[in-house]
Amino acid sequence: MVNPAAGSGRARGFWRRCAAACTELSFEVVETRRRGDAADYAAAAGERVVIAVGGDGTAHEVVNGLLRRPAARPPRVGFLQRGTGADLRRSVASPRRPEDVAAWLSLDRWRPLDAGRLSTSTGRRYFINVADAGIGAEVVRRAARGPGVLGGTVNFLGAAVVSLLRHRNTPVRLRLDDGPVLQRRVRTIAVANGAYLGGAMRIAPTAQPDDGWFDVVTIGDVSRWLGIRSLPMLYRGTHGRLAEVEFGKARRVEIESDQPIGVEADGELAGMTPAVFEIIPGALQVIDWTPSGILSSDRARVSD
Repeated sequence: MVNPAAGSGRARGFWRRCAAACTELSFEVVETRRRGDAADYAAAAGERVVIAVGGDGTAHEVVNGLLRRPAARPPRVGFLQRGTGADLRRSVASPRRPEDVAAWLSLDRWRPLDAGRLSTSTGRRYFINVADAGIGAEVVRRAARGPGVLGGTVNFLGAAVVSLLRHRNTPVRLRLDDGPVLQRRVRTIAVANGAYLGGAMRIAPTAQPDDGWFDVVTIGDVSRWLGIRSLPMLYRGTHGRLAEVEFGKARRVEIESDQPIGVEADGELAGMTPAVFEIIPGALQVIDWTPSGILSSDRARVSD
């Protein structure tokens, strides 16, 4: 499933080099033409393994297509990422070099991959990396209008700085599993299956996409200028040093607010609060490309 527009056309060129290295394998190639195609094609794929070639948005669509159809076993999937953000590849390993793709596609070695189920004002969808309520939706909206040729990190960083200068923190009610309702004034709440978002921001440093838990990161009432000054900490994953940052783990997260705030999932706009996030352990099976056979955001970079 190739999104030729992903990464300003980089995905198409990358796949052509991959296909040239995979002449001994048999596969069907489908190129998407418009938003929603990847989800529709994935839903119709039956029991076949689906490989998503593109960015986080392509992966998001493919997963939604796979999970919306009944299946006797978890759907099998792989991701070759060449998009604007491509944050998923930092938590789920896959080849970076075309000459490695044939060996990767030939593997009959699979690992479970959790997914999140998100319900908001616009309905229900699934996600596999990170969803958040707050400033993230504003960043996604601005980054989508930015020039993709700058690369994911630069594009998202610029969108983040502008959003930090204009965003107003919002009072919310937050509940993790069956715990008490917490009253917070927040800049954002990230519900993380993977560790990275926004073009390499390490928002949830300990998140692992196969442990059956969300890592929940609450960035509280941070001022605009502290938010900008702490951006390097987000990329390093050291923002937990700030008193305004809280970490938690949950299988279900509920967020409500008197003033609706935007929600995004895997870099796609996903409606407004109220929002409910639920983990689905082992929802998918993913091709295992890690030397140890364990999915983790640290080991996932072995193929860099």
